[in-house]
Order: sequence, then structure tokens, then C-alpha cells
Amino acid sequence: MLTIIVALVAVVASAMAPNGVESLQYAIRATARTSFVLFLAVFLSTSVARLAPSALTRALARERRYIGLSFAASQFMHAMALIIYIGTAPEAFWVGRTPAKNIPGSIGYLMILLLTLTSFAMPARLIGPVNWKKLHLAGVWILAVIFAGSFLTRAHQHVAYLVAMLLRMAERFEA
Repeated sequence: MLTIIVALVAVVASAMAPNGVESLQYAIRATARTSFVLFLAVFLSTSVARLAPSALTRALARERRYIGLSFAASQFMHAMALIIYIGTAPEAFWVGRTPAKNIPGSIGYLMILLLTLTSFAMPARLIGPVNWKKLHLAGVWILAVIFAGSFLTRAHQHVAYLVAMLLRMAERFEA
């Protein structure tokens, strides 16, 4: 259901644009934002459930696998929009960018792939519960750092980025 909502948000966002290139830019922004919201839900779910226990926060923690898979689907849509955008308007994409600036995003996509694959029973069994826990703990923190780096220049516009990190860290120190 969440994946359908993400797809609808991307379609509506791109339909609002005046032309094809801006349509892709709108879809890229929309999927980046939906991905961030879904990531925050997964990243903070257990912390919020511990710090403010309620039926809602416990449900959020219980459903984090499905929310995480919706995050992966949102990131897949984001990647597809980026690939089409690069193919359609490479000069617009590469303005102010270097290949080195794509390294964090590439690492992020690798982590998303690993986390997604190991969210299913067979791959999770193959790596074992200890390695699964290590991978998922490291993976979400790597993604958190990448998101923070991506949005750091806009943190003053969106305090939620800083609040989310502080909340997660507060829960860790309290535990």
C-alpha cells in the first residue's frame, strides 16, 4: 500500500511540471522526500516505541520491515527517475556535480540492496542472525549518515533532520 502511495505521489508531482525535464525533476524530488519519510519511520521506530510507548509506536516498530521494503521501493523509483533524467538531460544533471559526488549515493544504493535482499527469509537464514543484525544496524546508520550529508546544507530549513538524529541517539543513551 505504501509503495502505491509513493508511486501516486511521484506521478502527481511529475504531472504538475510544465515540461518533461521538470517533470523528472519533480518526480526525483518527490521520491527523495517519500524515501526520507519512510526511512525516518524505520530508523526511529524502535526508539520512539521505547521512549513513548503506545499502540501506534509499537505497531510502527512491529511493521518496520514492511515500511523498510516500501522505502526500498521508493528508492528504486527515485533511481529510475534519476537514470531517465540523466539520459534525457545529462547537461542539467551534471551541472555542479562530479562523479565523486555520486559515491555516497552509490554506497547508499548498495546498502539498500543488501538490506532489502536480507529482509527475506532465505537470505536472512544464509547470513545468520548475528550477521543479519550487524548488517542491518550498520546499514541503517550508513543510510542515516548519507541522508544527513545530503540534507545537511538544508538542515536549517528542515529541523526534522536534526531532531530525528537526536531522538535516535537519545534512545541509545537511555537504553
